[in-house]
Amino acid sequence: MVEDEEDEEMMDEEGGKPEYKVFIPGKDKKENENLVVDNSTYEMLHRMNVEWPMLSFDFIPDSLGQQRTKFPMTAFAVGGTQADDAANDKLVLMKMTQLHRTKHDDDSGSDSDSSEGNDDDLDDDPELQHISIKHQGSVNRIRNMPQKGGVVATWSAEGKVHIWDLTKPFELLEKSPTPPVSHKCEPAFTLGKHKDEGFAMDWSKVVAGNLASGDCKNTICRCKYAEGGWEADGGPYKGHTESVEDIQWSPSEAEVFASCSVDKTIRIWDGRKRDSSALSVKASDCDINVITWNHKVPYLLASGDDKGNFRVWDLRNFQNGQPVANFDWHAEAITSIEWCPDQPSVIAASAADNQLTLWDMSLERDAEAEAQMIAEGMAVPEVPPQLIFIHQGQKDIKEIHWHPQCPGVLGSTAADGFNIFKTINS
Repeated sequence: MVEDEEDEEMMDEEGGKPEYKVFIPGKDKKENENLVVDNSTYEMLHRMNVEWPMLSFDFIPDSLGQQRTKFPMTAFAVGGTQADDAANDKLVLMKMTQLHRTKHDDDSGSDSDSSEGNDDDLDDDPELQHISIKHQGSVNRIRNMPQKGGVVATWSAEGKVHIWDLTKPFELLEKSPTPPVSHKCEPAFTLGKHKDEGFAMDWSKVVAGNLASGDCKNTICRCKYAEGGWEADGGPYKGHTESVEDIQWSPSEAEVFASCSVDKTIRIWDGRKRDSSALSVKASDCDINVITWNHKVPYLLASGDDKGNFRVWDLRNFQNGQPVANFDWHAEAITSIEWCPDQPSVIAASAADNQLTLWDMSLERDAEAEAQMIAEGMAVPEVPPQLIFIHQGQKDIKEIHWHPQCPGVLGSTAADGFNIFKTINS
């Protein structure tokens, strides 16, 4: 939303409200205008500053229940820092509480007493508790094992994949009113088969303890939890010719995973065969940075590339190389993408243009309704009908995730901090 400073002053003098209009990022902002948040478009929006930027984070499953919609909310997450020196890097377990509804923060006192106005809308500040664990080197990627809160894998900038058992500090954070601010812990296992650092990493949702990782030297490796502890699981997978940028396990098959690469391909792998992928498609004319596999509709995969395009693929017809949807809204590289776990048609994407966008693939263009909305100034023709929300206000967004237990809640980490929010239409 754009607010003109001169118009605002004039309207304030007249006792009215400033006029608002639909804002198109990268196009409409003028020199004398400021971008301000419209709190009525969010059920909840909270921001956190961090000591060091986090390139990656993940929500941690907790014991507070599924499908939580009541405010104030509580969320647990784990992140990894990118500090000024490798010796200062760490893992950060976070507990965010008192996450109140902020939808009515712009309302006057009388207006805010709506049917929703109750304890949900208290003005109490959110609270953040954290426990830090030393980590050698910046954390390129961090993932919590979905079957066990506190079992975490990290990709170090020093070229190692570490697995950490953080269940003890996580339990302290979850249950203690005054948890310690730091915890001494060493990796439970380090995978030393990679020859370079990397970013690609994912846990299997089907088989607990199965982890796949990909590096900048085009190598994919696996490790697993076996009786007696963690261990490397066989040799490398061969197929990509350049850096492996992301990996996603199938949501329904134990030995199937997907990968994307700087070599412009997406590959589908049968985990039992390491010398070549089962399927390979040239899916872009530039680096493919990220992929996401739909957990509710397992034949849908989405990818995001270095030019800002993201595409949706039907794996039933994957070999024809034609996406079922292609969106070029973003002006710079896609940095993160993830299907909503609760609404299978909804997907979130972030990009280097400082936008985080929400899309609903079930929506189609209604020419008559669109023409009426354009005439009323409520829509613009260049906005795709599937685009349902644009979140801004963060610089250099690196990663986004939906909360697995709080429907519609999103987290995003960027160079200037962390946001957790829920939009009115998510």
